[in-house]
Amino acid sequence: MSWPDLFNEGIDDLATTLATISGLRVVTNPKDINPPCVFINAPTIDAFNYNIARMEVPVDVITLGPASLDALRDCLRIVAALLAKNVAVTDARPAVFEVGSQSYASYRVTIPMQVQTA
Repeated sequence: MSWPDLFNEGIDDLATTLATISGLRVVTNPKDINPPCVFINAPTIDAFNYNIARMEVPVDVITLGPASLDALRDCLRIVAALLAKNVAVTDARPAVFEVGSQSYASYRVTIPMQVQTA
């Protein structure tokens, strides 16, 4: 199904950009989470008017295994790849991401973006 509004198109554009990072699996639907991957979570939205808005998109960098040094380093490697892609990461914070009854090491990254209609 196509969602041709400025917010969904913004999420799709972000997913497309992140998917160009070699070896990175990008997920927009929580049922598809299978670490290691990045999950584009629900954004917060500040609207300026009917066709211009600012979104802050939380992106969860999720890696395999428990919160060990190897998991931390893998998360940091992925966060560095996001920055190298010239995506506007404003902060990254360590976290634990739960999928069902399984806990994974993760980083919550915030990516601000402006969206607008043509």
